[in-house]
Amino acid sequence: MHYLTINPVGIFIFNEKNKLVKFKYFDKNPEEIAKKLEKFENGETFSELQEIKNEFKDLVIEQPNKATKYFRENFRKIVLENKIFKNEVELNQFLNSVLIAKTKLKISKKERRDKLIIQTISALNDLEKILNTMSERLREWYGLHYPELNVKDHEKFAELIVEHGERSNFKDFKISMGMELKEIDVKILQEYAKQLKELYELKKKVEKYLEKIVPEEIPNLNALLGSTLAARLLALAGSLEKLAKMPSSSIQLLGAEKSLFKFLKDKRKKKPPRFGLLFLHPDISTSKRELQGKIARVLSSKLTLAARADFYTKKDISKKLLEDYKKKVNEILNS
Repeated sequence: MHYLTINPVGIFIFNEKNKLVKFKYFDKNPEEIAKKLEKFENGETFSELQEIKNEFKDLVIEQPNKATKYFRENFRKIVLENKIFKNEVELNQFLNSVLIAKTKLKISKKERRDKLIIQTISALNDLEKILNTMSERLREWYGLHYPELNVKDHEKFAELIVEHGERSNFKDFKISMGMELKEIDVKILQEYAKQLKELYELKKKVEKYLEKIVPEEIPNLNALLGSTLAARLLALAGSLEKLAKMPSSSIQLLGAEKSLFKFLKDKRKKKPPRFGLLFLHPDISTSKRELQGKIARVLSSKLTLAARADFYTKKDISKKLLEDYKKKVNEILNS
């Protein structure tokens, strides 16, 4: 039998008597070596390993094996005897560079999908601010020409301007107190409205993307809050790990930090806040004031379990969480 052992220097083959019968060292590129070592750890193959497999039909590859311990104890002696490196200093520098490359590779592949959710909801928040500002500007701007146009929906308002432009093109137009516009004025207004309309379309795409990735990455939080509110809570916490480590009382107050600091500074002036972002949950916002705090406590306790399941176990326990939550809320509402 022949036994294989692998390390940052290369592949080494020993016989039953721990005699080195063959070695194939890697090119001294730390990044490439790190990738090969990771493939080996994952049970995958690569060119040098495949060559060795083809040559030795009785090869024991599973780690650890008979040669592993022997090679580990005699690693430096074997490597230096085969003159792969000039001296031990050069060997140490090489091993250090491979270790750094392996660490970087592991960090780059570590799953941090919660960061994608945080960036997405932050982008959505930015879009909403921009859309509100641009929509108000368009209303004021076009209002100089047609102040009587009464359309409450911002997106619809922009669509109408893109479609009609001049106020006389509206079906129900009769007379207006607004100023007359030249063709050049109408064109720039339509271009502005067109860009605004496209931003609304972008917002819809971002929301659709959020609705897809949130249930996939944090199914338990999504079940209790919905995709948008779950993403906002995650963003306030900073990461799924931080959220999973928070007690329910901290989760309940996420988003109410300013009010909490004011209360702590001067307790005589105000009552402490009972909840922050969770107020946006329909079960809280639509309930009687005296019941809101109780529901918020129940919700935050379930969110603690949801966050820990999403982060630590990756198990979808949303059905049970939701059933328990609804049962307790109903008890509060009927008490």
